[in-house]
Amino acid sequence: MLARMTLLFLSLVLSTTAALAEKRFALIIGNSAYDTAGVLPNADNDAVLMEQSFRAMGFETEILIDAGEDELGAALDKLATQHDDTDVVALYFAGHGLQKDGINYLVPTDAVLQSEASIERETISLNTIIDILKPVPISLIFLDACRNNPWAERMIKRSMSASRSVSVKRGFAVVRPEGDMMITYATLPNSVASDGAGSNSPFARALARHIKTPNTEVSVLMKRVTKDVLEETYGEQRPQQLSQMKREFYFRQTEGGTKEKELLATLLTVYPARATAGEEISVVADVPPSCQPLFVNLGPTGKVTQIPRNFFRVTSLSNGQMRYEISPGSRYGLVVEEKDPLGENKLGFMCEPEGMTEEADVVASLRAVLGQVNAGTLSGLHETRNFSPAEFRFNSFEIN
Repeated sequence: MLARMTLLFLSLVLSTTAALAEKRFALIIGNSAYDTAGVLPNADNDAVLMEQSFRAMGFETEILIDAGEDELGAALDKLATQHDDTDVVALYFAGHGLQKDGINYLVPTDAVLQSEASIERETISLNTIIDILKPVPISLIFLDACRNNPWAERMIKRSMSASRSVSVKRGFAVVRPEGDMMITYATLPNSVASDGAGSNSPFARALARHIKTPNTEVSVLMKRVTKDVLEETYGEQRPQQLSQMKREFYFRQTEGGTKEKELLATLLTVYPARATAGEEISVVADVPPSCQPLFVNLGPTGKVTQIPRNFFRVTSLSNGQMRYEISPGSRYGLVVEEKDPLGENKLGFMCEPEGMTEEADVVASLRAVLGQVNAGTLSGLHETRNFSPAEFRFNSFEIN
């Protein structure tokens, strides 16, 4: 019996040593009880769920519930000074967040935020967190924030009533990760996330469910999280991943398991899902290098508007894809105007078929693709007789 127990102990030591070969740390924050904004019912529950999930994946964890500005600041100071030798650092935040002048802020529970000028003083800038985590070999930031908050709504209404430009906006703005970093928003930029009808938010539930999936690279895993959140919210909430990661990361690996990696494929995000006059439409498209995307918008009246490629900021991603992006405040913005007809728009792109040089052929292919899009097929391949298939991908948004 003693020999069996000794063997069991040695087995546990060996497996634990293997698990600890990669040093991991997670800071988890759940802010529910706000002094001047009421209570978010699920943010603290989400933090507890995620602390358990990260710990099960071999992370050393620290959890903060209802953290004020001083407590948040102290935790970030500790993060900056005590984890120089950590291989992977994750940060999860559930609570209120907002953006001002394109900069994102996490809101402590003791924030008052009586004016726009107080935002920088009373909140934590996401840029500060990015700077802290930039030196870490792999960093993962999960922001289950931007749940509808009264401060942003009040400041937006105040600016509009005074006919001033609105510097504060709902949700988070697009940011650029630094180094091997993935930043995940629970919902699209400039959008509001759901607190959830049950005891947890849709994002926290999906992330906790998939984080334990073995041998699945994090970019693939997050696509499954996105799928679950979309299904649970009936398409109203779509998580967004922003990544420049060159390295692969697996929350859990099993010996002899087959690793699932991300394949190069076209991806498209158009947000927000609903917009009114004066609001900007943002577009992020990731395509393989072989794809020369032709961007167009199909309006509710059937009008087709081409969006030139030089309107987009183009970035080469670490996985080999090219990113085409138009975001709020960019040089060429897509602003909804008063004259734009109300109703459903379909915005997206067609990869120009390789070898097709005649403009008439390109127009004919695009016309055929838009016929499929108009019939409800928002992505797929259009077969051409003498050239390679034309891949296309479109998303809908509504002007109301």
